[in-house]
Amino acid sequence: MASIADIRHHMRVVSQTRQITRAMHMISTSKMKKGLARYEANAVYLKEVRQSIKDVLMHTEGQGHPYLNPPQGNRAAHIIIAADKGLAGGYSSNVMNLAVEHMKGFEESNIFCIGQMARDYLERRGYLIDIEFAHVIQDPTLYHARQIAETIIELYDQRMLDTVYVVYTRRVSTLVQRPEVLRLLPVRVEDFDDVEATVTGDEDHDQIIYEPSITKLMDLLIPQYLIGMIYSVLVQSFASEQCARMNAMDSATRNANEMIAKLTSEMNRARQGAITNELAEIIAGADALEG
Repeated sequence: MASIADIRHHMRVVSQTRQITRAMHMISTSKMKKGLARYEANAVYLKEVRQSIKDVLMHTEGQGHPYLNPPQGNRAAHIIIAADKGLAGGYSSNVMNLAVEHMKGFEESNIFCIGQMARDYLERRGYLIDIEFAHVIQDPTLYHARQIAETIIELYDQRMLDTVYVVYTRRVSTLVQRPEVLRLLPVRVEDFDDVEATVTGDEDHDQIIYEPSITKLMDLLIPQYLIGMIYSVLVQSFASEQCARMNAMDSATRNANEMIAKLTSEMNRARQGAITNELAEIIAGADALEG
């Protein structure tokens, strides 16, 4: 059995660890609420953009646009969003496993990493990272989303990419975070099934005139759509990471409480044993004096 001093030292270390996990839980809770507030604010704007795009797509059948045309090849870009640091359970590993599995279906894949965990995971497995957006996921903003969207659009306009996917983690609830793959380009009308068109599909197509042209309109709407979608998945991933870290720290705190309870019982037994030994020595000494 360990000595009382050793047990007390162990209890002190576990107690300090519990204080850290409690603090990290509180910080992650605050950050999660911040991320969800940003997501809700962006959702209002993004819904209007997506409704406008759906209206145009429903009334422009047969009118091609580079952002709408089917892919000509099998070259893909994968924007992979993970965390910058650990202590979040299986958050990063889950999304990275899904990304690696999805990339196997393409003959050529450009990898755009967001998060140091994503970079480290892929480099250990021999993948070549084309672009890394450092420190974005720690505090995602519209500025970051615009940077990423402009990079993607530039490569797509130069015909260097056929399809663009983003692999991220969607927050279903505080306890459930689900990694998903979302196609960003090319845009399809089925991508907007969850929004209602503001103009019904019963009108004659010829009665709707877009000025100055469909091409110019899409040149304006699609980049705004991409910025909104990228910002949305960034804040979703940010909130999911904080939820995963909250759960991990909550579990760590409960484990620390259980360990402290066990150590307390062990220390009580050690103290009782020490007291029993002292009493036995006193009694033995008294018996020796009487003898």
